[in-house]
Amino acid sequence: MNPIFDRAHFDHMTGADRALQHEVVELFRGQIGGWDAALAGGDWRAAAHTIKGSARGIGLQALADACERAEAAATPEPAMTELRSALSEAMAALERFVAEPV
Repeated sequence: MNPIFDRAHFDHMTGADRALQHEVVELFRGQIGGWDAALAGGDWRAAAHTIKGSARGIGLQALADACERAEAAATPEPAMTELRSALSEAMAALERFVAEPV
């Protein structure tokens, strides 16, 4: 199973620049409201695909994997329950990361 947050990947993608990392986390946070609405709508596969790309880009591998399973699911449930749980865990991991001293 992939880690919730792959810090080494995030460091690689951002050059370990803490200011940039915080900016990326804020952008990710800002997108969540729109994603939540899209996941609840009829185009949940497209929403899962979008979240997957963003998650992979910043090292949220477990979330990306949950999105991939949701994309492949025949119906939105139980995939959406798993995806929302993975999103919650990912956000908690990002919150811990942001709270770390520099």
